[in-house]
Amino acid sequence: MRSHSHIAIGLVVGFLASLSLAVERQRTVDIFAWPLSASTSSLLAKVSYNSSAATLDSYKSFSPSRYDEVVRVGFHHASSGSWSGISTSASNFANGKDRTLQLHVNTDGELYHVGFKASAVSGSHGKTKDSKKGDLTVEVVPVKKGPAPQLNKPVVVNPDGSLPEKVEEKSFFQKYWWVIAGFLLLQVVMGSSKGE
Repeated sequence: MRSHSHIAIGLVVGFLASLSLAVERQRTVDIFAWPLSASTSSLLAKVSYNSSAATLDSYKSFSPSRYDEVVRVGFHHASSGSWSGISTSASNFANGKDRTLQLHVNTDGELYHVGFKASAVSGSHGKTKDSKKGDLTVEVVPVKKGPAPQLNKPVVVNPDGSLPEKVEEKSFFQKYWWVIAGFLLLQVVMGSSKGE
């Protein structure tokens, strides 16, 4: 009886350990808005994210002093304190816009860049309606793998280590001139024998 209970406990502990590894670590980041005319940035949003999903914890509606200036949207790296972000028009923060914050994450699920999109909110019949102040959606954009090299394809080089020169492809006439010449010669011989 004791051995069965030890096996059951071992299975439960193993299951919980594998479950804890499967649950992804949740990270948080503060996103800032920083107009070029301002000396410091202001908090725009607090976001919780992992490598596949994000939730908006808090959002402070940003109202720039002028809508004709440039606003930087970004975050400070926790490790180095450096800034990463993009620049966008302040008019993207006006009412009547759907705003999307994009979190670009690497293969480890760490944030390395942010993106920002804004588009007009379309109502019924194609007319623009006012959006609620504070509308912001967040999406996670995982890094895409680039093209992989073709492996196990040997490279043939000359004895001096240089690549061999490509042989120029011959045209049809250059390849089969002898067949054409033979056919013409045969026609001449056959034509002259019929005349006799």
